[in-house]
Amino acid sequence: MPQTDFREQLQRIIDKTRLLLLRNDALAREIKTLKEERDELKGALMARDSELEKLRLELEYLRVASVVSPSASDRRDAAEMISNIVRELDRCIADLRS
Repeated sequence: MPQTDFREQLQRIIDKTRLLLLRNDALAREIKTLKEERDELKGALMARDSELEKLRLELEYLRVASVVSPSASDRRDAAEMISNIVRELDRCIADLRS
């Protein structure tokens, strides 16, 4: 009997070892898949970060451009000032001709 018990215990150990090896292989494949997915996500994140930075820079340029570009009233005032200067020049030229 002791020999039979020993063989049964040995067989159970062998069976459990095979099961552990199968689980280990499955976990190793899952780890590999998860690492690949992580790497893809890192790449996507880096691309999005780059795009976000590009959009932030573009937004800053647009903010600066809106501050630098004259408003409608500024353009109207400038046009009026230029018209006044042209009228004044025309008067000066007319005075010089007389």
